[in-house]
Amino acid sequence: MAARNRPRAGPMKDDSADAHEERNMWNQIVNDLKRLKAIQTRATEVSKSIVEMEGRMAEPPTLKQIDELDELYREGVKLAEEEQKILNEEPNDVIKNVGILTALRTASEIEPRNNSQSKSRNPKRQKLDTDGTVDSPGPSPGAPVAAAKAKAGAVRAGSVPIVKEPKESKEPVVKAEEGSEGIKGPSAEKAGKLFIGAEVAYRLAKAKEDPQWIQCEIISIDTAGNKKRYEVQDPEPDDNGQPGQIYKASAATLIAIPSPETPLPDYVVGKQVLARYPETTTFYRAIVTNVKKDVYRLKFEDDNENEMEVSRRFVLDLTAK
Repeated sequence: MAARNRPRAGPMKDDSADAHEERNMWNQIVNDLKRLKAIQTRATEVSKSIVEMEGRMAEPPTLKQIDELDELYREGVKLAEEEQKILNEEPNDVIKNVGILTALRTASEIEPRNNSQSKSRNPKRQKLDTDGTVDSPGPSPGAPVAAAKAKAGAVRAGSVPIVKEPKESKEPVVKAEEGSEGIKGPSAEKAGKLFIGAEVAYRLAKAKEDPQWIQCEIISIDTAGNKKRYEVQDPEPDDNGQPGQIYKASAATLIAIPSPETPLPDYVVGKQVLARYPETTTFYRAIVTNVKKDVYRLKFEDDNENEMEVSRRFVLDLTAK
């Protein structure tokens, strides 16, 4: 189950295990509901066939008609039994699993902050009625409808000041390799990295003092006028299971996320980056502490000195112009 909640007192192994368990349970529920839908569709067809056959039966009915009707009734009973097994029996037991998952999500949202030394964070990204130049959010045609999922927090209360790199720093500015899409705003636009379907980090317009970045997808581009305007959509459904919120954005509020097949930039230890926090779709500032083949090891700002590994694709350069 995709979740945007960020652990409040630094990531713990148990937190990761709990998130993994919830995600597996969510995936099982979704798969079981798809099976239920197929069963119910077939059951409707069988019921219709029974009614039609009974209307056509001769007086007295032939042996063939009786056999065909008997076969339909048996199939209907079998479908009903399968439906009951999925809803009420292990290992599926959808009704019980939905109750368990609801309890887990509720508990994680109201869990008290138990680490007084770390700065508190709002675990849910607040919904915005408007976001600067944002249109009223609405569903995108064809977007999948999922069951209600908790969305992440936008405002992190009590964040510590960001330590900016000194102007005289001897650390070399690491630029994205040619072909890499992990570049910011106007440069990304000129390089053709902002296109419909592209994944981006979008900066929420209302969080200017403590900028909040969330993962989105570009769904439309308006080329009228001097500047292009983009519509980006949150990939996660809202709390009612409807398609994610849509925002209007300029290139200046976007950072292109590299696609899986593109070459990725190399960042040195100590580099300040913007990275997607594990098990979320929210980006935070972090410092590179180690470099591996497929991941960077990072220390996220205001995260109790914990270090996390993040896929290189979701580690973005804040200094790129």
